[in-house]
Amino acid sequence: MKGRSVSFTLGTAILCAGLGAGALLMSPAGAQAEKAPLHVAAAADLMPVLPTLVRNFTKKTGIPVRISWGASGEEAQAIRHRAPYDLFLSADRSFPERLAAGGYLRKESLRTYAKGILVLWISKATLDRAHEQPGVGLLSRGFIRRIALANPRLAPYGLAAVACLRSKKLWPALRRKAVYGNSLAQVAQYLRTGAAQAGFLSESQSRVLERSVKGHSVSLSPSCAPYLSQEMGIVTRSGNQREARAFEDYLLGASAQRYLMKHGYH
Repeated sequence: MKGRSVSFTLGTAILCAGLGAGALLMSPAGAQAEKAPLHVAAAADLMPVLPTLVRNFTKKTGIPVRISWGASGEEAQAIRHRAPYDLFLSADRSFPERLAAGGYLRKESLRTYAKGILVLWISKATLDRAHEQPGVGLLSRGFIRRIALANPRLAPYGLAAVACLRSKKLWPALRRKAVYGNSLAQVAQYLRTGAAQAGFLSESQSRVLERSVKGHSVSLSPSCAPYLSQEMGIVTRSGNQREARAFEDYLLGASAQRYLMKHGYH
């Protein structure tokens, strides 16, 4: 389409094997094309949904948006080191609130834009061997050799997975089976390639995985882990304050909220 292009670049400090961590750059026509795009640091659980929302936002407002993907902890660390981000979309509340306390995000800009759902995904081949319903208790079976989860130090969904297993008193026995991804994107890759027979994902990432790999997912929120209150905030040193606020307002609008709920958020 004339005046609009899409390009991908490697995201900040993230390894997303096979999926390509990247940045989505959308340049509208006219004078806006010359303006630096709104640079959004986004948690990897949003990969299935945020590009569509960005396209709709850019079409509506003419504001170009670039996305850098990563685990929330990685993106928070990059913001502390003055990465050129304008807006942070975290997979939890803790990283934005700590950044705001340190002056890196504007406190008044912190807003919850979604509630994430933790799911356990198990391959169909594994379930066929189990002859039982999927659930965390199944993870103790010997034929499940590897369980994939995002690094709990960096990724809120990984931390929620460990908390769930601890609440069931399963973590001490299962931690030797754990294989860690830098983000949910890498966890999905482990499951896609069969490197792990089960793993913990967001509902949105699980839906994408099931389009290419046969398996079954079971929701663990809020029964075993609370919904993840996913918070956003505007970077204090951003030169795109107005544009960042406009994108926050858009994400909280009825249309974007309906889209998020339709695609794996509570």
